[in-house]
Amino acid sequence: MAFDRSNQADLTALKNEVESDPLSLGYNHTSGDVANIVSLINAKNYTVSKPKISSAMIRATCTYDAYNSLSIDEQEWIRWITGEYGFEEENVPVTQDLRDRLTDGANSIWAAGNRKEMNAAMLALIDVPGSRAEVLFGYGTYIGTQDWTKARDNG
Repeated sequence: MAFDRSNQADLTALKNEVESDPLSLGYNHTSGDVANIVSLINAKNYTVSKPKISSAMIRATCTYDAYNSLSIDEQEWIRWITGEYGFEEENVPVTQDLRDRLTDGANSIWAAGNRKEMNAAMLALIDVPGSRAEVLFGYGTYIGTQDWTKARDNG
């Protein structure tokens, strides 16, 4: 899901967001200051979940002690889920199962001695700084001046 300037529903959602300013971000749509509106909606003041993360980053983030403390089945799951992919390629879909196994407190795969550190480290791969635009329209969304202008002028 991402903002689509040709999608009527997206234009309406953007217009409603800016005109109603439900979180009191200070859009002030009546001022005509398009740059301010775009800046506010794209400011990285939120946390958003990435739809995919890098398998290599999962491996690189996993400490030796944490991996060594896993059961053989859990080690095999880590090897299976991460495969052999490029380092920067985000290729592992963030499903609820993946999130639970890597980050879900006492329910994660990590041994008790590594759990707090590893849950936090893996969560940092999934939940990243994001904007209000990304909260509304999905990870990676950027609202440009043309996007807001079209939404504003949309009947």
